[in-house]
Amino acid sequence: MSMVFACDFPDHLWFDVERDVWILPLDNGLLRLGMTDPAQTRSGKVLHVRARAGKTQPIGKSFATIESGKWVGPFPAPVAGTVVNVNAAVLTDPNLINRDPYGEGWLVEIRPESHDWQREDLKMGSEAATFYRPKLQEAGITCMRCAPIAEDMGVGTDALS
Repeated sequence: MSMVFACDFPDHLWFDVERDVWILPLDNGLLRLGMTDPAQTRSGKVLHVRARAGKTQPIGKSFATIESGKWVGPFPAPVAGTVVNVNAAVLTDPNLINRDPYGEGWLVEIRPESHDWQREDLKMGSEAATFYRPKLQEAGITCMRCAPIAEDMGVGTDALS
């Protein structure tokens, strides 16, 4: 895993640096997508996610809508395709995106329009980190993850003292 300004860039993932989206090719031909560590940091605590299966989009159009304390915006398609699965856990607990953006915080799984979806502008882990370095430095971003609060962990606050 590569790291830049405390932002993680796992080597097994593809990154659309321009759109701040990661891609994990699955064995069944689908692509799992999520927000990058820098994207979840910039957004702040994610409050709501709207997405639905069956939505077909070209590159750049929105597969979902993300709402945080700072903004409401699209989750852009890094690859043309159709949403076949939406992460139900993120719909119930959107803050999963902040706590685990590359794991439990994935957003959608798509069937790519083409089996040849990889483009020159998509970068893997350490190569993506190289492209993110100046972008993060210019924006003054250091990544942070939201810690789960006591209620999320099923622990009473008195157990934390």
